[in-house]
Amino acid sequence: MSRKQQVGIIVALCLVAICCSPGFRVWATFPSELRIVAGSPHELQLPLPFRLSVTADKTGLIINNRPITPDQVLLEQGRLALLSQKPGDVKLRFRLFGILPLGKLKVNVVPPVQVTPSGHSIGVTIRATTMVVGHGTIKTAQGNVQPSRDAGLKLGDLLTGINGLSNPTVAQVAREVERAGRAGQEVVLTIKRNGLQQQVTIPPVFCQETKQWRIGLYVRDDAAGVGTLTFVDKESQIFGALGHIIADLETNQALEVREGKIVRSRVTAIDQGRSGHPGEKRSVIVDEDRVLGCFNTNTGIGIFGEIIEDITADCEEVPVALVDEVVPGKAEILTVIDGEKVERFEVEIVRVIKQYTPSGKGLVIRVTDPVLLEKTGGIVQGMSGSPILQNNRLVGAVTHVFVNKPDTGYGVFAEWMVRESGLLEKRQQLAPTFFYRRYLRQAAGL
Repeated sequence: MSRKQQVGIIVALCLVAICCSPGFRVWATFPSELRIVAGSPHELQLPLPFRLSVTADKTGLIINNRPITPDQVLLEQGRLALLSQKPGDVKLRFRLFGILPLGKLKVNVVPPVQVTPSGHSIGVTIRATTMVVGHGTIKTAQGNVQPSRDAGLKLGDLLTGINGLSNPTVAQVAREVERAGRAGQEVVLTIKRNGLQQQVTIPPVFCQETKQWRIGLYVRDDAAGVGTLTFVDKESQIFGALGHIIADLETNQALEVREGKIVRSRVTAIDQGRSGHPGEKRSVIVDEDRVLGCFNTNTGIGIFGEIIEDITADCEEVPVALVDEVVPGKAEILTVIDGEKVERFEVEIVRVIKQYTPSGKGLVIRVTDPVLLEKTGGIVQGMSGSPILQNNRLVGAVTHVFVNKPDTGYGVFAEWMVRESGLLEKRQQLAPTFFYRRYLRQAAGL
């Protein structure tokens, strides 16, 4: 073997050893951007066997208890403790031995946000855009027919108009079909499919069984269910709940909410969860006419709207943790398993899936509280939206259960729910009122 080959093998082995080292693996997964909360310290571990030089493009950031200025070089090893008292962006550059460029980190300092975690059981009622949920067979003098299916309508199509009438209800659709049939006319349906509008024409037929004019179309324009209220923002009066989208049970299509309401709900019994069979909270709606809040936003990470009657008035506000601040370890959830009493139960955050776009599966949690395990078997239907707290911060909300492992489930990051809710924009709109309201509270000693 030649000397050149020997050197090549040694270099290759060194590179393999470096790539397999813990320090290299940590640096390879080191983020290029980091969000931290103003006034709240954030620590990054740098288990490297050598020192790094760090420079910043502006002042305002404290690194390892030392204020940093532009072009100032700090030699750090082992850890990087970051702190800033004011929002803004700071760009950091890392170099080996002060010479070799190693990477960049953009630190985005955001204002602190506090909301009130809830955990209350709620009933949800929805008036939605009329949706196609099935096709019926009509018995006529000429035989059995299915006009709506033959016309090309599909499950999940949204019915946005009929004969010029916009956003018809189920009752209006039935009346318009009957009217057109008696007059010997066709019905012109305007439908929305995959976000695109199109028109479908169907001639009504006379049903021998019901003695009515029909087109064989099953539609639905309302829905109801139970879930859990996640948080209320007392400043903007915005709430978030459920942690997942509301979809039609038969088509699994997201409901386009025209008017949604949340009301009080009382848990009357629990069906325990077991492997292969998710459990369920059995609940009844309390005083349906007493509306707690209204919403028309139905997203993949929850429903959001304006609170009317705040049932969290006696609860304390807590900071909202950013995605980068959530870590595996002990945590708590707030939820109701009997009546309307919100209780705290111990859980463990098993895994944190770092995300930079919203998703309902950012956390994996396992129920460890013996009381909750005995009562429910773990996570059950109706628990979706239960707030997850860690170190007295709102870090997320329960979303889904593992069907074959009922003590374990997914959670959504609280940061995503807060961003999706629009409360930050609403706070900016209310800034003058917000300031004076807070000033008056302070002056009154509240």
